[in-house]
Amino acid sequence: MSRSSRRGRGKRSPLRQVLVGVLAIPLSMLPMVAYGQFTPEGQLLAAQARVQIAPPSLPRLTDAQTARYEESAPSWSGKAAVLVYHGLGAGNGEQRFNVSVEAFAEQLAAMRAAGMNPITAAELAAARRGERELPPNAVMITFDDGRTDAFVWADPVLADAGWRATMFVITDEASRRGLYYEGWDTIADLAATGRWDIQSHTAGLHHEQPVAGGDRLPALTSLRPNETLAEYRERVSVDLDDSRRAIERHIGVEPVAFAYPFGAYGGDRTNDPRVQDVLAEVLATRFDVAFQQDVQDEVPLAGCGDSPLLTRRVEVGDWSGAQLLERLTQMVADTAPGGDCPAG
Repeated sequence: MSRSSRRGRGKRSPLRQVLVGVLAIPLSMLPMVAYGQFTPEGQLLAAQARVQIAPPSLPRLTDAQTARYEESAPSWSGKAAVLVYHGLGAGNGEQRFNVSVEAFAEQLAAMRAAGMNPITAAELAAARRGERELPPNAVMITFDDGRTDAFVWADPVLADAGWRATMFVITDEASRRGLYYEGWDTIADLAATGRWDIQSHTAGLHHEQPVAGGDRLPALTSLRPNETLAEYRERVSVDLDDSRRAIERHIGVEPVAFAYPFGAYGGDRTNDPRVQDVLAEVLATRFDVAFQQDVQDEVPLAGCGDSPLLTRRVEVGDWSGAQLLERLTQMVADTAPGGDCPAG
């Protein structure tokens, strides 16, 4: 074979090179696509990019849909329906609490059409103090933890609805500013819009800890091995004071509300029954109202005659707007008469 023919066989044609390059592009993107679809971190990054391009909004209801929501709407005054969400979207890491962005938007659209009115935890606390009136059909939307996915997905929907929500922030996590939890700079910017009421979810006690006997229990409602009740009181007091100071420093308002991590307030999930009373004493000197969602059967509306430190919340599922209105109707049915707050 001649030298020139060998050189010719060793060369790739321009067309072949182009085809190889085109085929390589999707193959090179497979790791990024897999990261964005199958890991919580990737899903959060993808969500942030998507919201910048096409923020979610309320579904536009037809006249027939609006009429159905109006006809099926419950009605109340002097009390509030308190709802709790954890994260939004597929990447929140807690399948039990997985609520899609589309379901959240539909739920807000249904509540607006049904004549519900949003309030915050700060406003409920003010009503308990007799400083303001509650609107009719008051609904409080709450989120726990200060998670990035909740802020990213919920904020544009709240803006479109003209509604507000309360976020209970784990303040140590906000100070660390990881991907999973939003940082103080962003939280402060969101609070400044008026859409977000920032309240406490402890500074650093949102975790389970080892206790005597080899079990693990919520750190807020259990004694450490060899910890005395006086040491427990000091540990919890320091944490809650740290949380309050962090919110005041970064948001510029004094927190008045608290949400129990894991919904645990000491009634169970404790290794010492005295913890509940001590925790209640510590909270009562720092917050006007505290929220739990420990038992989901027969959750009533929240009024001013209830125990302020055991205010009940309904954990919202991936429900349609009609299903949420049905749950609100059940809350009204589960509510005893009396104990109303001042009503407008």
